Parts: sequence; C-alpha cells; structure tokens
Amino acid sequence: MLDMPRPLRAARFSAREGRWIPTTNCSRGVREPLPSWMRLVSWNVDFQTKNAKKRLVAALQYLQQGVFRCQTPSERPDPCCILLQEVSVGAFTIILTNQWVQRYFVVVPTSTDQWPANATYGTVTLVSRTVPVSNAFTIEFGNSPMKRNAIFVDVKLGIPALPHAPRLSDGVVTVRIANTHLESLPQGAAARPMQLRLISDALQERHLHAGVVAGDMNAIGPSDTTIAEEVGLMDAWQHGDDDEEGFTWVYQPRERYPPGRLDKVLFTTREGFEVEEPERFAVGARAESGDWISDHYGLMTTLHIVREDEELDM
Repeated sequence: MLDMPRPLRAARFSAREGRWIPTTNCSRGVREPLPSWMRLVSWNVDFQTKNAKKRLVAALQYLQQGVFRCQTPSERPDPCCILLQEVSVGAFTIILTNQWVQRYFVVVPTSTDQWPANATYGTVTLVSRTVPVSNAFTIEFGNSPMKRNAIFVDVKLGIPALPHAPRLSDGVVTVRIANTHLESLPQGAAARPMQLRLISDALQERHLHAGVVAGDMNAIGPSDTTIAEEVGLMDAWQHGDDDEEGFTWVYQPRERYPPGRLDKVLFTTREGFEVEEPERFAVGARAESGDWISDHYGLMTTLHIVREDEELDM
C-alpha cells in the first residue's frame, strides 16, 4: 500500500539464539522509571560512493565512539534513536553484525525486503534498548520514482516528577519518531511537500504526546524553505537556511551544486515537549581507506519531555 501505514516489527539481537528476533510491542506494561529525554541522531551515510561497506563500518564506529563516547562495544549509550538514510542493500548486514548495535539497540527494519520494492538503498532506525518501542510502521511514498519512504517508531518516555516527589516519574507518554529521505533533485520539488505532509499527519495523531522527523529533506530550492511550516511542523534549527553553520552537504567532496542545509530536524508544536537546536557532526570524518565516510554531515539533538508547569517557569 502506497501512502498508507504498513506495520513493521522492531527486532533485537538474541545472543543466546545468535539471531535477530522480533520484539513484543510494549504498548502496555512498560517498566518505570523511563528516561524523560533521549538523544536523536540523523545521518545520510551515502550509498553511491565506492566502498559502501567500509564506509558504513566507519560510520557506526564514528557514532559509537565519536558521538556517544562509547570507546568499546561493551559500553552502553545514552537513551537514543539513530536515523540512517541511504544505507545500501549490499552494506545493510554491516548494521546487523555490529557488536555494539547487537548489544544495545533494536533495529527497524531488519531486512531490505521491508523497503520499497526494488530499492537499492533505504532508511534504517536504531533505538537504544533503554527506550521501549511500542509500535513501528512505514509509509512508502506513492509519488516517488526514487522509491523513498519514511520509517516510524513510537517510543515511551517518562514525564519527570517534581524534585521532591515520592515517585520517580509522573506518567508515561508516547513520542513518534520518523526517519525519512525525501525526493531528490530539482525534479523532486513537486513531490516533497506531499511526502512531508504524509509524515506530518502521522506525527500529529491525537493520542501522541509529540512527534519529530529527521533526515535528508533535500531542501535545495526556494519552495523547500516553507514546506515544514505549511504542514504544521517546527524547524529545530533557529538560524535560517542561509546560515552556513547549518549547512550539511556539498563539502565532502565539493560538488558542482551550492552547499545547503539538506538535512533537518522538524517537530510538532505541542506542550510538554522540547527539541534542542541540532548540531552537526562528522565534519571532516574519513574512513581508514581515506574516503569521506559520507558526503553529508550528520545532525544530533536531544528531545525532552517537560512538565507544563516547568514550561511556564522558563
């Protein structure tokens, strides 16, 4: 089904069985206390350049050591969600065989069969096991000759309790996180608004506490500057599209195209939810082969569940 949600199952690695097994969606019965914040990381890891497998190995190592400061695969990351775009079909299993990923993450999807038919690259979402996943699904875009989609995960976070309260949290909420790669190039300009609207509609369902989407938005033309606002989403970057500190593409290597802020973090404007302004990472990052790990910089931010009385005090 195109433009409609299709269910997916998150999976975790079982060391005892030596394989990835589907998780039980924890829509009920989550253990408290849950984290009230989580780190969100998004990175287009470039399917097209040579040595895709070696570069994906380097990308995962960079995430583990450079972003999350876990120097060995036995170190647990902060509560987090990692959104990867442009994972090539041939390199996909690099994620599933990575020891750090196996120990500490659930993965959606665990097979390229869950991507749009005949896609040669796609999106993959990793959620740390410290954050329960209650639901996962994908929407394949019907207007996408490039076989693009969005992957959604619903995660459970805790509302922080008052400082001297006897309980550890004031309840549990659901945040929906989308991972996407919108249509590329100038000829994709007409498709991108509808693709983002489908994502926004899914993020704004009434039972959700909040929603956020990150990924490669391919914001390369004048029409791309307003589509987030038009579909009811807020841009976490506060300095506009012309600030070079926000640019994420065309430096590694230099291209014939002008540099731009192709990658973004967008979120729903609901009370009790805050998103920090994203920072870039992997600036100048190379694999051992000397290749750039990716032609894109990555973005990292932190999501916070906040008490509404705290918002009033800010």
